[in-house]
Amino acid sequence: MQRIGIVGSGFMATTHANCYQEIPGAEIAAVASLEDDREEFAAEHAPNADTYGDAIEMMDDADLTAVDICSPTPTHQPFVEAAVDRGLNVFCEKPLARTVEDADAIVDAVNGSDVTFMTGHVLRYFPEYVEAKKRVDAGEIGTPGTLSTERLSSPPRYGSNSWFGHKEKSGGVLLDMAIHDFDYLRWVIGEVDRVFARTAEWDGGHLHQHSSVILRFEDGTVGHVEASWAYPEGAPFLTSYEFAGDEGMLEFDARDENAVRVTGGAEGTNAPASPLAESPYTKELRHFVDCAENGDTPDITPEDAREAVRIALAAIESSERGEPVSPSEVGA
Repeated sequence: MQRIGIVGSGFMATTHANCYQEIPGAEIAAVASLEDDREEFAAEHAPNADTYGDAIEMMDDADLTAVDICSPTPTHQPFVEAAVDRGLNVFCEKPLARTVEDADAIVDAVNGSDVTFMTGHVLRYFPEYVEAKKRVDAGEIGTPGTLSTERLSSPPRYGSNSWFGHKEKSGGVLLDMAIHDFDYLRWVIGEVDRVFARTAEWDGGHLHQHSSVILRFEDGTVGHVEASWAYPEGAPFLTSYEFAGDEGMLEFDARDENAVRVTGGAEGTNAPASPLAESPYTKELRHFVDCAENGDTPDITPEDAREAVRIALAAIESSERGEPVSPSEVGA
């Protein structure tokens, strides 16, 4: 049984707390949050949990085996290191860190310990994306040539003190949201050689950003990631992808009733749409709990999470410099 202390009481902490209720090997033993709603949060989502106003105090005082970090990105590195120092397993929400230096510190701390560590790159657990990865790996579209993704929403209006809107804290749309697609495309294709990005930005009471990023992978494949925090309030959250190879194409669009469309020489017809039997967030947390219980290595490594941060920061730097940037240059 993993006795988990959740750090945070916001949107992701709520999501995780609800997921743990569906995992037999997990129990939320404590909640730590700077927000005044922590008692209310615990009563609703973790009624047997103790509450704390300080995460480090929770790690020292509560009877825990693991910590789930759902606090703002700049806090990840000190909280991960504190948990590792106390021998606690750690699940850390993406992005791993705000800077490469902090990401390096986390990787060093985790790799020098015996704890189970995993970062929440949940796109790897969404069935439409798992299906595409499986089909690309099976060679159903032949040799991949171009891969395009979209992730489009209005600016996030939640978060303590509107921290998402402060780029120095959140990294903006590229580090906080497009990183999902950066990690996923790297998982499907491999290492990224360089990126070229353009970002439009304005203040409409919240940070509005719309970014377009071209990725050149080491094998020559080209990726295109469109990410937006610029849609009107109330607009639906939209995602899509199109993966084209020399023998076929895979398409997914959240606006389409089909889960995955298959065209060209790819095997089969449209992949059937089916209701989610289990939330992707529950799937990833179940995997983390299973690894912690059995001593297995999680599918998502600390190095994977660090490389996703490098790609996102390279895209931010490219937007600022107006020229291609290699992820290897960032933080070097």
